[in-house]
Amino acid sequence: MIWWILLNDIRVIIMGRRARGNGTVYRRKEGRYEAACYVNTPQGIKRVRRYAKTLSEAESILVELRSKNNSGILSSTKEEKLGDYMDYWLLTVKSSIRRRTFISYETTIRLYLKPGLGNKRLTKLTVAEAQLFMNNQGRVGQSHRNLQKMRIVLSAVLNHALYEERVIRNVAHSVKIPTYKPKEIEPWSIDQLASFLEATCNDRYYPIYFLMGFYGLRSGEALGISWSDIDINKKVIRIRRQVDYVNGSYEYSELKTQAGRRDLPIVGMTQDVLDNLSPTLNGPLPDLVFKTPSGLPIDAGNMRKTFKRLSRQAGLPVINPHHLRHTAATNLKNLNIAPKDVQMILGHAHISTTMQIYQHSDMTGRSDAFEKYELQIAEKNASSRQVKPSNEKVIAQNNDSYSGTPDWI
Repeated sequence: MIWWILLNDIRVIIMGRRARGNGTVYRRKEGRYEAACYVNTPQGIKRVRRYAKTLSEAESILVELRSKNNSGILSSTKEEKLGDYMDYWLLTVKSSIRRRTFISYETTIRLYLKPGLGNKRLTKLTVAEAQLFMNNQGRVGQSHRNLQKMRIVLSAVLNHALYEERVIRNVAHSVKIPTYKPKEIEPWSIDQLASFLEATCNDRYYPIYFLMGFYGLRSGEALGISWSDIDINKKVIRIRRQVDYVNGSYEYSELKTQAGRRDLPIVGMTQDVLDNLSPTLNGPLPDLVFKTPSGLPIDAGNMRKTFKRLSRQAGLPVINPHHLRHTAATNLKNLNIAPKDVQMILGHAHISTTMQIYQHSDMTGRSDAFEKYELQIAEKNASSRQVKPSNEKVIAQNNDSYSGTPDWI
């Protein structure tokens, strides 16, 4: 054993004599092996050190460092843990994503990804390790939706590392998870929407529910309408912003997409709703239309709970307030409104989103389709009967043609 160690040390000395700039491998006093060389890092050219238990592992690490450097891939000055990189990634993307999206990412990382994968080395994470983590999460009862969120966030983190040339591939792309099947949405019919609005006309949230069900507004869009967005002379509501709670204070923020910025016409029912509202100047956002008695913006969670309670009291299927957006899209479809117009009303960037996600096939639409189909067939049959004699007429005409005396008698 001693001779083997001595031979290894001699090999290290011999292998360590490399050309200038090619790096070195040597054995440390505590017994580990160190591979070190100068490479390009995000902080410039630095001497990077990596450690291994065996000589062959250290040699492989040095070859990998040099290969990545020759390919233009940056190396970190230390073997960064995935958990540390996730913290760095959150700080990097915080200013470019919506607050609620950031909270969702941070929660997924804090509760699931860091406890399960945080101690893994960023550059060493394998498909097998990521797959094992997902499998274990499934075994402990995590829903398919939660597994989907974990993979989405892990993939986003590794994509950023790939962009920064910290890793050579995104292993999350190869991870398999059960297919997430969202619950089928059953929007209200026009009759059901009308019944709900009639039953809730005296509720303080009624104007919000009306705008969401009539125009298909998102809850954030409805709660973010200010009086300056309403042009009574031109009869237009301008959907421009929403309200966010940031660092202990309320403030207006931009909508999710540019397509969400849209102008909606004020019609008779909308005008009646607006006429019954009284502007107030109290609170942190004085120009805001919908506020609590104390002047604070309406809390979306409280509004959502009230909506479900009122739905039950009205004897209607219980849906989420966001499904009023699906309700508007589907009812406009059943009224034969052009899909392009519905897209503009809902503020979608792509018409495929409107038609494939928000417009649903319901019994009203199917019945209407078959009534039109039946009418077309009936009209064709009637036209055919006018052109061709019936079978009875043909038989009678044939009998008449043979009723005379034959020529051969």
